[in-house]
Amino acid sequence: MTKAEPGAAPAREIEVKLAVPPDALDRLAEAPALVARALRPARRRRLVSVYFDTGDGRLRRRGVALRIRRIGGRRVQTLKGPSRTTSAAADRVELEVPIAGDIPDLAAFKGPAARELVGVVLPGELVPVFATRIVRTELAVGWPSPEQCEAVVLVALDRGRIEADGRHEPIAELELELERGPPRALAALVEELRPLAPLSIEPRDKASRGFELALGEPPPARKAGRLLLEAEASVGDAFRRIGLSCLGHALANQAAAADGRDPEGVHQLRVALRRMRSALSLFRPALPEAERERLNGELRWLLGALGPARDRDVLAGELVAAIDGIEGLEAERAALRALLAEGRPALYARVREALASRRAADLWLDLSAWLELGRFRESGSEEARALLDGPLPPFAAERLERRWRRVKKLGRRFDRLEAAGRHELRIALKKLRYGIEFLGSLWPEAEVRRLAGGAAELQDRLGHLNDVAVAQGLARELLAAAAGDARLAPAALALGAVIGWHARAGRRLLREARELLDELFEVEPFWREAR
Repeated sequence: MTKAEPGAAPAREIEVKLAVPPDALDRLAEAPALVARALRPARRRRLVSVYFDTGDGRLRRRGVALRIRRIGGRRVQTLKGPSRTTSAAADRVELEVPIAGDIPDLAAFKGPAARELVGVVLPGELVPVFATRIVRTELAVGWPSPEQCEAVVLVALDRGRIEADGRHEPIAELELELERGPPRALAALVEELRPLAPLSIEPRDKASRGFELALGEPPPARKAGRLLLEAEASVGDAFRRIGLSCLGHALANQAAAADGRDPEGVHQLRVALRRMRSALSLFRPALPEAERERLNGELRWLLGALGPARDRDVLAGELVAAIDGIEGLEAERAALRALLAEGRPALYARVREALASRRAADLWLDLSAWLELGRFRESGSEEARALLDGPLPPFAAERLERRWRRVKKLGRRFDRLEAAGRHELRIALKKLRYGIEFLGSLWPEAEVRRLAGGAAELQDRLGHLNDVAVAQGLARELLAAAAGDARLAPAALALGAVIGWHARAGRRLLREARELLDELFEVEPFWREAR
């Protein structure tokens, strides 16, 4: 990263962080892919960094990290802004300034950027929260070679640990930070290093991991960010940005899903995976079919590994909560919740096993390379490559029209649909909604919002009906597994009350869905003027 001069616009840090087995760090440091590209000799340094926050955690809540790093006899104060999760790479503002001692001095940062990041922080409010102790091997490499130095990448191999109030967590990481040049250099170097060690993308920085260790809080779940596309973009450029956005959303929720304390982690990771699958379907005519199918299959596998935990969370959470106000069922609800809670650890063990697997790590790395390096352009047909190079608006309009017609076909006889038919309609609505979220920025926001909002409301009603149908199957499994347990009878009574309550509510939801569907079909699709 190029450092900004005092008072100038803040520099941005763009980096990819990879978890590495500790015994592979030295092997990577000697890899020809790095040594042959080195612009200067590698050096090894010991780094001790102390991270600070206010007593009430205001910096952490703003996504900001403040540290003082000891490098030999020097002290460097660094302030990092929130990371933008638009791909496997982290992209954030970074301010750095030499400092005399071990006490933070925000006034040492010149210009308004630091104040905008931290807000109002009074002298003496900042306290140390945790520290990292690292032995770092670092070198700078030229990409694609020192002679053709289109990009400069700073490579750091870190071995050490995070320390917080007597607790500690090991660190073994490879960081690739872009000093200058195109971001694809990071993905290209990762691809060359993959055969040498089992690499895994690590979306959390040391600050995030340190705060989680120090405070004992679960990693936060993240929703997808809004995507803005330009009408001048090609179809290929749009697919690349959409795909990287979905990948960033998935990676941002991996830690929360594996942790399991917040059910939203698995939920948001499943949303990200579904969005990625929807993007692959939306752009299908422009993509190489074999690789698209392979990646889609891997996404489907991971969704399947996460599904049972999510289904259990829905039943134990919002579905059971519906009967909390019914008097006289206190013991029955307690028995049901106890049985549901006892089964949860085994389901989340499956989640953690899947996310920690080599298969999942390779999926993230494959998607990153496929998108960042434009490999989706390489093996498609001539027609597909022509589409990728073509203008985005007519392609977007045609693909949204196709999804709209699917919804209209399935919804035409809504009153006659059984549960399976309503599920099929819900999936079609979800694909339409994701398509609008991906491509809607090409049209006026007010027009997009009307159709997207109607589709979301209808999908919500149908989604709740589907959750109840899934819960009925889970109820049978739960009761069968609890045979012989003294809590079986009261839990079965509570389950009956849950299903009965939602069956009655389902009649209302069906009426609302019918009305929402009629309203949706009255909307003139906003994309038709572009066709």
